[in-house]
Amino acid sequence: MHLDIARFSGPQVEKFSAAFGEKIIVAMHQPCAGSSEDQLSCAVILRKDASALQSLRGKCDFVAVQGSSPELCAWAANSKGVDLLLQPFSSEKCFLDIETANVLRDNNVFVCILFSDFLECDGFRLGQLLKNAAMCVKLCEKAGTKILLASGAKNESQLRPAKDLSSFGVMLGMKKENALKVVRENPELFLARLVK
Repeated sequence: MHLDIARFSGPQVEKFSAAFGEKIIVAMHQPCAGSSEDQLSCAVILRKDASALQSLRGKCDFVAVQGSSPELCAWAANSKGVDLLLQPFSSEKCFLDIETANVLRDNNVFVCILFSDFLECDGFRLGQLLKNAAMCVKLCEKAGTKILLASGAKNESQLRPAKDLSSFGVMLGMKKENALKVVRENPELFLARLVK
């Protein structure tokens, strides 16, 4: 089972899903669209808002929190109903620490690294983003927190197949076997929560 997360929807997403045999999660800041056989919905929360989190449960397949600060990462780790922590780092800093990574593991919240953010960076900022992403991967691996690698595509040209994402994982410091597991096994473990 292959899985990708896109931040746009439309016929291109369905075409990509059919071409590569991948299930696509469409992550949006607006209210979620309905699910289909190959496309699932995910709401993205940008700030600490317990009432928004509660109101989204049941309306979408998944709920994600954008990890844009240490406080938001800790809130996502400790909040019931959060499935994903997106990009808990920036070009300035890694917002994840080992304590939060342990809580994420214990509460079965997956950390998701989005490739498209690296495509939109260059120069010094790209180097810093890669360094902080590698730190995030190292912390997650040390804690045993599950990771997903996804394209995070905002348009059709940013979509990537699973083999490209596993190579990206190796570039971030994962061993080849771990990178393959992240794109092959972790998606199945993540999607298993739909049946619960």
